[in-house]
Amino acid sequence: MKITPFVGLLLIMTLALGAQAEDTKGAPWSGDFSLGLSLSRGNSDTTNISFTINANRRAKDSIEWLNSALFLFGRVGGITNTETFQLSTRVNWKHSDRLFSYYEMLGIRDRFKNFGYQFLPGAGVGYSLVKREYITFSLSAGLTEVFNKYYDSGDTDSYLGVTLGDQLVWKISETAELNQKLEWNFNSSRPEHFLARWEANLITTLIKNWSVKLTVINRHDSRPVGEGIKKNDISFLAGISKKF
Repeated sequence: MKITPFVGLLLIMTLALGAQAEDTKGAPWSGDFSLGLSLSRGNSDTTNISFTINANRRAKDSIEWLNSALFLFGRVGGITNTETFQLSTRVNWKHSDRLFSYYEMLGIRDRFKNFGYQFLPGAGVGYSLVKREYITFSLSAGLTEVFNKYYDSGDTDSYLGVTLGDQLVWKISETAELNQKLEWNFNSSRPEHFLARWEANLITTLIKNWSVKLTVINRHDSRPVGEGIKKNDISFLAGISKKF
């Protein structure tokens, strides 16, 4: 994988900001982890497992470090049909009450989307259009370098993409929250080729730090590479979540 100047600069910036967050004394970690499991046996044998974890840390008042991991696994009739791993790290740097910049790394492995790996380092700026105690809504734009290695052939490719996104966090009540994030990444040399990812979570508190978490993830690739690879993948997840 070729490291371009853009990626090199982004790596340095992310590590520097992450180190600043790490060095902040007394800054607590917060986040949650959730586990979902469904089994059916009889006329059809199915197994579905989902595991997610989020670990966040705030440095001072201006820098927030966000980390997450996702694992999905599914089998139908003894044949594996889902196997997805995703890791991400992101630093949000607040420059004013509403203006911020972000620096992130995203890695995905999904052999059923034909990705031996997909690596997406990116950076950009965002602005909070709505910022209230119970609801926030922001828009963002930036650049993302996309590196792909295809599972079936081992071939690789890369391109610079333009990323547009939005994020909503709505505290419906003291015990319920809805959040969603949408990102579009357009190939800068072939705008008709784009990646899109939409995720929505509904979290309802049961007791203390335990919650029910319902998640929908929709991933779209306008030009998938590989025989029989569909453009769209939708995952519905339901599990028990614990905050820390």
